[in-house]
Amino acid sequence: MPARIIALLTDFGHHDPFVAMMKGVMLGINPALQLVDISHEIAPQRCREAAIVLSVTLPFFPLQTIFVVVVDPGVGGTRRAIIVETAEHLFVAPDNGVLGPVLDQAEVRCVVHATEAKFFRRPISRTFHGRDVFAPLAAWLSHGVEVREMGPAIDDYTRLELPRPSARGDGGLAGEVLYQDRFGNLMTNISEAYLMESWGPPPWRGIRASIETAVIRGFDSYYAQRSAQQLGMIINSWGLLEIFANGGSAAQVTGAVEGSPVRICRGDT
Repeated sequence: MPARIIALLTDFGHHDPFVAMMKGVMLGINPALQLVDISHEIAPQRCREAAIVLSVTLPFFPLQTIFVVVVDPGVGGTRRAIIVETAEHLFVAPDNGVLGPVLDQAEVRCVVHATEAKFFRRPISRTFHGRDVFAPLAAWLSHGVEVREMGPAIDDYTRLELPRPSARGDGGLAGEVLYQDRFGNLMTNISEAYLMESWGPPPWRGIRASIETAVIRGFDSYYAQRSAQQLGMIINSWGLLEIFANGGSAAQVTGAVEGSPVRICRGDT
């Protein structure tokens, strides 16, 4: 059955008409589409941020969703437009690594370099492949066009890898800030699964986290468990260790940014 859901992730924002143009092109090809906005507030040209948002959003979508990711600092250059078919979904994106983290966890069946001009909008803008290349490709896929009809298969697509946490010699764990949300909460790359793999099931006695000059002691079950503006740490809805400030911004309180080191210890380590 042809897919009817297309999920969009871009850095276009909402001030300009770019997203609406993409939607108009897709609906012109397939008026029955259901279009879902993941986010259009990815920081401009930040492929890593888009990759993170896509990877944590993907599990909540129905099978055979088509994901269109347009964070494209190489637009108009030599980077390729690719389409990926996995056992569960389809992806349309520039070949800049933005799909790397989700494809590392998927059963990839086919990756093609989209070259068949009949599936593009004409003329193709030098600056807006989201409208003229990626949007029509996704819409034709939703109509039931096969991935392999759109170009030759490739296996050398770009793979962006996210940083992984590691064990320290003293028994602690080292990670970093992956993402900051609009509340100033700091999501780290230390997952609950990694904590359990390293230390066994909770409770973890005497746990403390260090980030910049701040030290946080003890896990929290909910934000208001800390006093106003106090830092805390929690396993969030993404399954990741998150540093927060109750009613405030952990980013402002700590001065941490994406890539800032995070150290987790327990007991006397």
